[in-house]
Amino acid sequence: MRWQPWLVTASLTLSLAALGWWQHHEYLQESKLIRETLRRESHAVMNALVGGFQAHRRRGNYFADQIAGLLQGIVRSDDILAIGVATEEGQLCLSAGKTKLLSTVSLTDAGDYWDAAGFRLVERFELPPPHEQARGGRGGGRGPPADAFGPEEFESPLSADGNFTAVLILDRSQVDARCRDAAWLRGSVAAASGLLLLGLSLAWWKTVQMAGRARLLEIESRHLRDLSQAAAGLAHETRNPLGLIRGWAQRLAQSGGQSSQQQDQVEAIVEECDRVTARINQFLAFARPTEPKLVRVYVKELIDELAILLEPDLSEKKLTLDCQSLELINPICADREMLRQALFNLVQNAIHASPVQETIEIRMRIRQNGKCRIEVVNRGSAIPDKVVKSLFTPYFTTRSDGTGLGLAIVQHIASMHGWEASYSPRSSGGSIFWLDGIHG
Repeated sequence: MRWQPWLVTASLTLSLAALGWWQHHEYLQESKLIRETLRRESHAVMNALVGGFQAHRRRGNYFADQIAGLLQGIVRSDDILAIGVATEEGQLCLSAGKTKLLSTVSLTDAGDYWDAAGFRLVERFELPPPHEQARGGRGGGRGPPADAFGPEEFESPLSADGNFTAVLILDRSQVDARCRDAAWLRGSVAAASGLLLLGLSLAWWKTVQMAGRARLLEIESRHLRDLSQAAAGLAHETRNPLGLIRGWAQRLAQSGGQSSQQQDQVEAIVEECDRVTARINQFLAFARPTEPKLVRVYVKELIDELAILLEPDLSEKKLTLDCQSLELINPICADREMLRQALFNLVQNAIHASPVQETIEIRMRIRQNGKCRIEVVNRGSAIPDKVVKSLFTPYFTTRSDGTGLGLAIVQHIASMHGWEASYSPRSSGGSIFWLDGIHG
């Protein structure tokens, strides 16, 4: 199945949205449980307080003092900010803690709610007449008669019966902190999961792209391989008739009997056949997919062979081939024929680039890691920066008679060995072409 980009994007967006909604829902549930815990604690304190009021059979100033002390003890808790008791008309009878907070509370609306100050719980309760408490509810009561209480016992508003309101204000800072922690945790989980999902999606997408590119590269590689084989076969088939044409032309030139003009024409045919054959040989050397056969090779021996082969070109421009630095160099590991071909192309390129009566230097440097670099140095003109990147490109040349395959073959041979072929400008003028990464 081929996934379209819009489908992948839509799936990823929906997944991230579902993940965000899930973590938000979990945060709401966790916050609800945290708030519910504080609400239950507040109701437990309120029930204990109201139950204490209603359980007392004797009420009066002493009773009010006891209740006031009880309230002061309750507000010593870090969670309780203020507590108070008001009459049915809203008049505050008793209070403790941060009493200013009680002034902002409606003492007539029962219930619980949250505001900036904290969690507020307002609950109404009823105190029965003292004589009913004295008689007892269901058991008939054994308490003292109503007239047993002195008149001073009824000076406090709580001494009388009726409806009252209890107010409790709890600190919400810890609850808010736990809710923030829950939000941070859920947000972190959502972010981490989203990043993980995004990373997996990108990895999958890159894998799909790489698989597609791999298939495309495989197809292109197969096509180029087939094309290379076909071109090599065509070049090989072309070289055979060229050899035949050259042979007959040379025999015709040697037979005599032609005019000078005809003789020049026959010699031109021979030269053209040699030129085309040389280019075909270069193409075959570039296109032939052979694996290097690594042996121990002395670079000095190869240069000596090339010096003999290139002697006519060197003598024509009165050039000197300097390879004295190769005398004490140990052998390297390479395919002998491939390395010979690469060095031949580099030296031949240096001959064309060198002025008359100059020196071409061939040197080899051994690095600390044991690998070597072979350099072919000429003292010709510097190569323009705009063409440096194209030097090793097939069929790119700066000479009118060049084929553009010499340096491309060098690059091809270097790649097959795992080396690097490149160019550097010479500080005092000229060029340095080198092969690097050669195992000693």
